[in-house]
Amino acid sequence: MTQESSENRKIYSLLEVSLGIRNAVAEAFPSHLWIKAEIAKLNYYPKSGHCYPDLVEKQNGIVEAQIRANIWSGQFMQINQKFRAVTGEPLKDGLKILFLARIGYHEKYGMALNIVDIEPSFTLGEMAREKLATIEKLKKEGVFEENKKRPFPLLPKRIAVISVETSKGFSDFVNVIQTNSWGYEFSIHLFPALLQGEGAIRSIGQQLREIENRMEEFDVVAIIRGGGGDVGLNAYDNYSLSKAVAVFPLPVITGIGHSTNETVVQMVAFANKITPTEAAHFLIQQFHNFSVRLKTAVEKINRASTKVFDEEKQKFSHLLRFFEVHTKNLLSREAVELNLIGKNLGRNVSYSIQEADNRLKTLSAGLLQKPKQTLKDQQVQLRNITRMLGIQVRQELNNSTNKLESLQGKLELLKPENVLKRGYSITYYNNKPVTDASVLHQGQTLHTKLHRGSVEVLVEKVNKQTKDE
Repeated sequence: MTQESSENRKIYSLLEVSLGIRNAVAEAFPSHLWIKAEIAKLNYYPKSGHCYPDLVEKQNGIVEAQIRANIWSGQFMQINQKFRAVTGEPLKDGLKILFLARIGYHEKYGMALNIVDIEPSFTLGEMAREKLATIEKLKKEGVFEENKKRPFPLLPKRIAVISVETSKGFSDFVNVIQTNSWGYEFSIHLFPALLQGEGAIRSIGQQLREIENRMEEFDVVAIIRGGGGDVGLNAYDNYSLSKAVAVFPLPVITGIGHSTNETVVQMVAFANKITPTEAAHFLIQQFHNFSVRLKTAVEKINRASTKVFDEEKQKFSHLLRFFEVHTKNLLSREAVELNLIGKNLGRNVSYSIQEADNRLKTLSAGLLQKPKQTLKDQQVQLRNITRMLGIQVRQELNNSTNKLESLQGKLELLKPENVLKRGYSITYYNNKPVTDASVLHQGQTLHTKLHRGSVEVLVEKVNKQTKDE
């Protein structure tokens, strides 16, 4: 290394320093190393095929180390194909990777890691570790099962859907909902969001907050996504997104792909239906469940009302027979009493007339002795007798009239038309009142007379009263 001296100071050129650093790095790291880091930004250039990842290491979300790397075009194609075959997804931003690289320093381009291989299983392992950490933290906070405890509506008609409008999963979901064979009607409101990658966490979380601000407009939330590999679902193991779903005030239904590895978001949701189609059928099934309950309730009401109607019909039949017997007895007693009153009235009138006649005869005989005075006295007495007789006769007549009017009032109440006014009816068969159900048969037509009008009744069932009843 050449150097210049100036006033006892050693001066190096920039190239000399850079070459010294390159030699020092080459001596310190003579071979390839396995290194783990997170891809902050992939920086892939399709035109050249080269890739220049920005790699970082974080502690509690803070970048502690950062370095540039490169993957040349030929190696990038092989590495990316291998990674996709194992994980189902290509290399992209936000992934934690374990890679084989050689540390190099170029005097013009600076320090860089030349990546020659990546171990895909490490990325899957890191995702699994983060997933377990998220589950443990949610359980420790007591919110892991919170969304599953939300009351589910009887008819989940108003659905807030978080999805991509152009995705097949959303299209399948809407198609199943809107073309269901039973004609159940749903209201679907789409909240567009990214469904994978680092952006999915922020995007889905933002839409959940928007729905919560309008939660009185919806019954349930559905997070809908098409198929994808485990890496594509990595965002759904994120702690903040998983907690947002777990504590959401409305039931959340997930249908985020065909993955066999259940994510934390799927675990904490009210219901996890792997595909969007299954999620749609789940909501339709809730309508079926309500329909069955409604049908059962209708059957119970029909049975109960039929029973009550039969019981009331039987009571009315007993009451009608009681009225018939009571009316006949009352009429018979009142007729006897009226006859006695008539006889007593006749005897009293005859006796009064006979007594007056006897007195008149006595007065007539006395007139022969006391013509004038006696006649006057007897006339006065006769007038008094006549007046008293008239009063007595009127009293008897009034008493008899009052009793007759009372009897007439009672008889009026017992007339069939007045009985009908009180809500009862009379049923005829062949123009004869029906008093015994045993004479009826199924299929007969009965004529029921009401207070106003009448109806024709077809006998469907006859409950015959036994002798013990």
